[in-house]
Amino acid sequence: MALQNLFVPRARIATFEVALRIEDLNNVPPLNGMFYAKWRCQTHSGTSPRVPVANQQVQWSHAVRRTVDIPVGRDGVLAPCELRIAIRQEVYSHMRMKIGALTVNLSEYARLSGSSRRYFLQECKLNCTLKLSIAISQTSGPDDYDVPPLDRSMVLTDLNDIVTSESSVRPRDAASGGNSLSSAHPSRRTAHLSSSSHSTGRSATTETSHSRGLLPIDNTNIRELAPFQRSSRKNQQIVDDIFSLSL
Repeated sequence: MALQNLFVPRARIATFEVALRIEDLNNVPPLNGMFYAKWRCQTHSGTSPRVPVANQQVQWSHAVRRTVDIPVGRDGVLAPCELRIAIRQEVYSHMRMKIGALTVNLSEYARLSGSSRRYFLQECKLNCTLKLSIAISQTSGPDDYDVPPLDRSMVLTDLNDIVTSESSVRPRDAASGGNSLSSAHPSRRTAHLSSSSHSTGRSATTETSHSRGLLPIDNTNIRELAPFQRSSRKNQQIVDDIFSLSL
């Protein structure tokens, strides 16, 4: 039992079995040396095997199974249970450098059957991501508690999460029927309304003219009444007279 749980009544302590797997480290440049992960949770700690970089990745698949005690707060929420992981590089068996670190609150995963996510490393200058698989199951203690919300600030969104969110949106679009097209293309809908209003205005004007006994306007003879039409005819007559005299 952790030291912070010594003064908590046993009736408020829930016991969990944690199955952790440190999968791999991604986006690693081709560096020399061996990479390993050191982890610690409450009174438990351990180290993964030392593995070199291959294809910009360090593959561990290191499995850990431990039991942790997490107290339930007075507000009915599980207290934090931090898992700390540090990634280190070892060169020539005596030089060790810290690549990055990660802190995960295991209480956030108490209600999840299993989770496999990729996390951004903190204090890392190489832009590496660490993949963890976490599964927590309760073995004893109270079960009427709430879990803290999942902190996604260090979680890298995978393609599967994007596909799942897109598939959850599509049924709502299908249920809306044809209205989704009008909402997706408001310009088409506006153009259709504009053309409808113009056609309605023309029909209304025609009906008003007929109702008042007015004749429709005929534009066919307007050009013949224009002055330039008369002048052009006169000029053409002069040209015809000149050519007739020359012949």
